[in-house]
Amino acid sequence: MKTAIILLATISHVAANLLMPGIYTEVVEIQQGKYQLIGVPQAALNGTVVQLEFTCDPDLELEFDTEFVLRSSPCDKEFFNTKENERRQNLVFYFNETNQNHIPDTFDYNEIVYYKSPIQTVSCKGSHGRFLFPNPTGPMTAKAVTPVHVDRVKRDASGLISFHPAQNIPRDGIYYMIIKVVGKSFPSSLNANTNVTISVQWKAPYGFLSAIDWPLLRFYKIMCVFYSALALIWVYYCIKYYRDILRIQYWIGAVIVLGMVEKAFFLSEYATMNDTGSSIDGILEIAEIVSCAKKTMSRVLVIIVCVGYGVVKPRLGQTLNQVAGVGLVYFIFCSIEGIARVSKNTVEATRQKQFAALPLVLTEMIIFYWIFTSLAATIRMLRLKRNDVKLNVYRHFANTLAFSVLASVVFMLWSMLYHIFPTCRVDWKELWVDTAFWHVLFCFILIVIMILWRPSQNNQRYAFTPLLDDSEDENDQDEIFNAFAPGYDILTARTSGSGAETRKLREAEKEQERKDEAIKEDLRWIEENIPSTLADTLIGGLDDNEEIESKQLEVSKML
Repeated sequence: MKTAIILLATISHVAANLLMPGIYTEVVEIQQGKYQLIGVPQAALNGTVVQLEFTCDPDLELEFDTEFVLRSSPCDKEFFNTKENERRQNLVFYFNETNQNHIPDTFDYNEIVYYKSPIQTVSCKGSHGRFLFPNPTGPMTAKAVTPVHVDRVKRDASGLISFHPAQNIPRDGIYYMIIKVVGKSFPSSLNANTNVTISVQWKAPYGFLSAIDWPLLRFYKIMCVFYSALALIWVYYCIKYYRDILRIQYWIGAVIVLGMVEKAFFLSEYATMNDTGSSIDGILEIAEIVSCAKKTMSRVLVIIVCVGYGVVKPRLGQTLNQVAGVGLVYFIFCSIEGIARVSKNTVEATRQKQFAALPLVLTEMIIFYWIFTSLAATIRMLRLKRNDVKLNVYRHFANTLAFSVLASVVFMLWSMLYHIFPTCRVDWKELWVDTAFWHVLFCFILIVIMILWRPSQNNQRYAFTPLLDDSEDENDQDEIFNAFAPGYDILTARTSGSGAETRKLREAEKEQERKDEAIKEDLRWIEENIPSTLADTLIGGLDDNEEIESKQLEVSKML
């Protein structure tokens, strides 16, 4: 079980898909005696058109030659996720016309589509500072390829309305455009600015989003509608039973609202990228912070459910400070990791991202361990005190968490087998599932919580029905449950007055009747019923010596 907790804490950080821009811009300096290569990868679908644009000072007497090579690959890792030294070698390798029928020997496939443009001479003054690469002289052609070894390259290479396509994409694939720029004529002034801005635009029939990110736009639209429906349903039930609302139901409503806001931010970011080809500064970072707030609230919700707040106990007591502290720490680490992940888009930043994610993973492990140990203790207490109604609720919730853990582990293994370990990842169109799965799984858990703890007519009487003995860790000064909370009068009426005395006498009589056979019956009941479900079997592995002693103490108190 501990292994499952570690896996569950790390799986959400295994594969983080970054949003790829549809418009790529690079500023290069034209230098005498040197040529520069700029590589622009993109996942594109059939029908995508590529525009190549150069802008420079229109008053500058500068001329340069440019041409480009556009080739495809079924493997997304061939053009993405390459280190700096490998990228230099690949730029020269792919641009060399003698390698149009070759691929690096680290990959193995049989065919690509290929196009090399004719050389174009660009004059900054003659083109008035803006030059669009002319229409292609012919379509991209299919070529059979064979693997060869890529030799080391010692030279340095540079890094990376009306539409004027330089080429049309004939089939789905991962494409790499390598642009060559060579200075031809320079101004007489030594201080003249010879910078040229290169802009590459990949425009698909649906917009500027890459073929990998396009499914997520539709997914976030569906999720926005789904969360809106959940919010309307929850508001309806809260209004219908407003006199009996529990505090835990406010938490559930807050999680639903934050989930709806989170999906709205991501939808806005993807829609903007699809329409304009570029992202609005700061929107993705804000979306990550909102997402962290939702994750924090959801984990706090699961913790307070597992410790029994709202069903087993009306107050959290000293646990409130612990929950608030863990939630604050998690939110801080999650925000740091999220901003670092979306702000750094280079392979060299991978270690920095992993370092930023390490504290978050450790915090996740602590939270998940706390969740399962608290759930085990709550279920054990309900069994010992024979509260079958509430035990049934927590059994359903425990089975849900157990199913979620198993589904997460299975999905993680599938993702590692087909998306992480393969050198040639041909099913790159399915990468969006790595992101969507966790959203769907979270929605599944949220729906189960909504069903189990939904507002109803007998909320207060059901939720705060005392067990066979009083809780010892309840704090009368708890800020979450106080005299202003809904249902406080009902609770105090049930625990004071003549009705309470009559109830105590009746319970004392029943206790006296069971006293003679309590020892044998309780021990036999525990032996037959622990564990009794898949969730109990998984949770049972969390017992330690301290918990066993606590269970024995509970049995002795009953007897």
